[in-house]
Amino acid sequence: MEDQVDGNEDYGDKLPVGFRFLPTDVELVTHYLINKVIYNPFSSFIFQEINATELYTKSPKNFREWFFFIYMDMNIDNMHNKAIEKGGDELGFWQSIGDRKCVKDTNGNILATKITFIYFSGSPSHRKKTHWRIDEFRLPIQFYTLHNSKEKWAAGRLARGRDYTSF
Repeated sequence: MEDQVDGNEDYGDKLPVGFRFLPTDVELVTHYLINKVIYNPFSSFIFQEINATELYTKSPKNFREWFFFIYMDMNIDNMHNKAIEKGGDELGFWQSIGDRKCVKDTNGNILATKITFIYFSGSPSHRKKTHWRIDEFRLPIQFYTLHNSKEKWAAGRLARGRDYTSF
């Protein structure tokens, strides 16, 4: 697995002029995440692989829209709400917001769980909400058992809102 966390890989030159990679939640799960987990080949030049430990200890400051696969090497739920230190005085952390949402197919079957994280600058006691968001898509545990998959992956989409002013 290759860790790349710059998030600035320009995939625009690989798409036809005027096209943008913008999959729906269902497409992201069915065409990319499921194929990644069951080792089905697919065109993945847009996705990078990253370890969960590294992803959630990085500030999104230098990123732009980014799609990636997260290697779930540990129980990362405990990691999301920890403050992380960056260079200089910069401090921030990712925190899940809202309820986990089910991603369902057209028949109402649950395909995955979607968890949204927001990046907060500052310490937990003096935090400032930013406009950076990660949508993380996780397959049900039963899927890994059914397909005898040893590696657990999630798909992620990082995006920046329009009114971002913290950095």
